[in-house]
Amino acid sequence: MPKRVPVFPHEGIGKTFYNALLLLAALAGTVITSYRLTFGVRDFDALYWLITAVYLLDIACGFNQAVKKGLVVLADRKSIARHYLRGWFTVDLVAALPFGWLIALLFPQAAAASGGMGAVLDLLMIGKALKMVKIGKVSAIFRDIRESLSVNPALMRLVTFGFWFVTALHLMACGWVLIGAGEQGRPAADQYLRALYWCLTTIATIGYGDYTPDKNSNLQIAYTLGVMVFGVGMYGYIIGNVATLIANLDVARAVYRTKMEEINDFLRRQRVPAGLQKRVRDYYAYLWETQRSVSAVPIAAELPHSLSQEILLFINRELIQKVALFRNADEIFIREIVQRLTPLSFLPDDYIIRQGEYGDCMYFLSGGDVEVLIGGSRVAVLGHGSPFGETALLEGEKRMASIRALTYCDVYRLSKEDFDQLRLRYPDFDAQVKEVVAVRRRGAPEKPPV
Repeated sequence: MPKRVPVFPHEGIGKTFYNALLLLAALAGTVITSYRLTFGVRDFDALYWLITAVYLLDIACGFNQAVKKGLVVLADRKSIARHYLRGWFTVDLVAALPFGWLIALLFPQAAAASGGMGAVLDLLMIGKALKMVKIGKVSAIFRDIRESLSVNPALMRLVTFGFWFVTALHLMACGWVLIGAGEQGRPAADQYLRALYWCLTTIATIGYGDYTPDKNSNLQIAYTLGVMVFGVGMYGYIIGNVATLIANLDVARAVYRTKMEEINDFLRRQRVPAGLQKRVRDYYAYLWETQRSVSAVPIAAELPHSLSQEILLFINRELIQKVALFRNADEIFIREIVQRLTPLSFLPDDYIIRQGEYGDCMYFLSGGDVEVLIGGSRVAVLGHGSPFGETALLEGEKRMASIRALTYCDVYRLSKEDFDQLRLRYPDFDAQVKEVVAVRRRGAPEKPPV
């Protein structure tokens, strides 16, 4: 019994590469089809049929790929097929069908009378142009890519703008030739290059004057005006950031987008794994879908407890394990520590610890640099990931050195009260602490004690 084709996941690296392939195919299909229509040539035949194969593959995937509809993932074939048939199926089918070949097969006499397959295709300009409808799916593809990748949203908007600009520039160049403004008699490639040159200089308002519309052709003059207006709009988009203005019409959505940019930047800087990043983004998508709003409290604090702990555990595990006491601790114990950490921030020249005070906590330096001072003299500089203050915490004595911030610093604080509770709850850890204290009292510590 033959195996059924599996249902492909609606996300993941494979889907991202597939979406990139579709974008390239849609762009190439639009460019090649319009070029062939404009100049009546059969150039790029192999690439044309390769694009058709990609379009047919897209139809097959449409019936075999899970779909996320709102907050629900449709994974059974019946629901997938129903969703696809009501959605992009018609566009995909029209773009994929090779109308020229189909007409030639259905009406072979017409093909013979017209002088062969090429002549029949020339008579089917509308049918050929239908291949370009795939470009209508591009916005949905870009949306899928934005939701699956942790990239700077501004960069994604720039890429989207570049895609549509290149497409529009090409179509306007083809239109310039179609209205009779091209240099007739030249090879197709030469005509296209000159039309592209005219479009770009007109849009950029450079206009050298070497290529101009025929003053006796109202059509060419009107077309030139249209291209100039497009150029004005393009400048307006770049300078005025039209997309942002439109987004701000819906204040709640603008806040949501700003929040998502902040979250994506946070996750990217902390190098959080892709799977965990997705869970965080999905949570905010859920808030938006159900409440049409997002809160403004700190990112980790506003997440559900389980997600918050996973984020904090990932970020702080390395910091905690740099302390000799915690180096061999198991997952459960480290989770306990993470739950008890308090984040603090210090400005340059702030004292985090002062020499002579009694130690009631230790610190983990998660960002910035600090200096260790004894009697006002620097004896060491500690950087990202360094723990300090554990000596006084262990032995309950006065601080033997001061710690002062050299830069803006982010630290996590573990209090003596929480530390002592961990010793009570974990007898093995308590025994390890006593052993470390005994060793320290017998010998000198490896670094300046604080």
